[in-house]
Amino acid sequence: MDNDLVERLRTEMRYEFERTAPPDGFPAFHDIPVGRHISDEFWDLEQAHLWPKVWVLAGRSEDIPGVGDYFLFDDLRQPIIVVRGKDAVVRAFYNTCQHRGAPVVREQVGSARAFRCQYHSWTYDISSGALINVPDERDFVGLDKAERCLQTLRCEVWDNWIFVNQDHEAPSLADWLGPIAPQLAELQGTSLRTIARRSEVVACNWKITAEAFLEVYHFRHIHSRNGDTLLDNRGATMGLLPNGSSRMITPFSKSACAAFGMDDWDDWQHVVTPGFADIATVNDMIRCTSSAYSLFPNLITPLAAYGFPFITFWPIDKRTTRITWTHYAPNSAPPNSAPPNSADHDCKTVPSADSESAAERRAGDVLTPAWQRRMDTFDQIMAEDFANLAPMQRSLESPAMRGIPINYQERRIWHFHEQLDRMIGIERVPPELRVAQLLDRYVER
Repeated sequence: MDNDLVERLRTEMRYEFERTAPPDGFPAFHDIPVGRHISDEFWDLEQAHLWPKVWVLAGRSEDIPGVGDYFLFDDLRQPIIVVRGKDAVVRAFYNTCQHRGAPVVREQVGSARAFRCQYHSWTYDISSGALINVPDERDFVGLDKAERCLQTLRCEVWDNWIFVNQDHEAPSLADWLGPIAPQLAELQGTSLRTIARRSEVVACNWKITAEAFLEVYHFRHIHSRNGDTLLDNRGATMGLLPNGSSRMITPFSKSACAAFGMDDWDDWQHVVTPGFADIATVNDMIRCTSSAYSLFPNLITPLAAYGFPFITFWPIDKRTTRITWTHYAPNSAPPNSAPPNSADHDCKTVPSADSESAAERRAGDVLTPAWQRRMDTFDQIMAEDFANLAPMQRSLESPAMRGIPINYQERRIWHFHEQLDRMIGIERVPPELRVAQLLDRYVER
């Protein structure tokens, strides 16, 4: 973020604290129709017109460091291979042999010189997907191998995060990200590594999970500790970004400010947490607030200077979602002594938060003590959110639920639903299931 944006956000947070009502002229929202979360009709519209057209996170470049390295990606409910070709370019193909439809790769991760279907050994080039060998080719009359290559998907990389898109006519990933990429450049994404990954299946519609992370209105109600909370939702400022994405900056509560040695919510300092490697380029506002971005449709990232998660939501069926959160951090591990100095700031250290309760250990994690405490605490926060989600799905399906009222603090949710209708095609959405297009003039461009 540049300094002008940081100062604008400071001004917006001050306004949020002082206002007594929504801004003059801000539109009133009608209820979000419950059928968007529970009807087969809306689920079918999403499957046909949303997921085939959006950029979604598939993995990291370091997951496939060498030529021929690949991994399978099934979160779109389609069989997909992501592979590094002979030219070192990352590409994505459907894992579907063009003979009888068998997968050309069965292992979740691996390395290959070519993709060979294990059913009849049709063989494909890892770079182009071209069909290069057909056993008993003489028995196929008129077979044109050029027409039987593996089918490709769009595949682009942003700061080592690999994204795929099934729509060859979609805008570029850079255009889809819009201002998010330059605003998050200070995170030094290319220098990060994956620290740990968690996954949980929750009995609710995927949009219920996404909405839970698009507002902070709920925070002091379910994330308090002995009646105290880390954040003050009254000062939260929301940025509505193009393509349904958004930003939320929430100031610390008075008690959290005191713990950080801050005089007030906007006394932003260059705090560095001991026990973690620090991303020195992260600005002081991010260090002294809760700062989060959403990338439509299904990625949320709450930021921190020592590392942060990407949280993604993957629909399994109308009532079931798999939620995955993957933490990234700088490559170098810090010494146990004091944190590094910054040439441009006076650094201040703050104590690491101890775990509220130990989360279940997942096989494969090799974490420093500081990161283990961080993961345990974050897993506890996620569990507090999960405790609401399945009961919410059941309640939404109750005849008592007439509609979902949304307030000004929850406007990121409305922005999300507007984009959802645009992706599906507003004319395809039945009038009783639509949301009105109200927020275009509030989108930052």
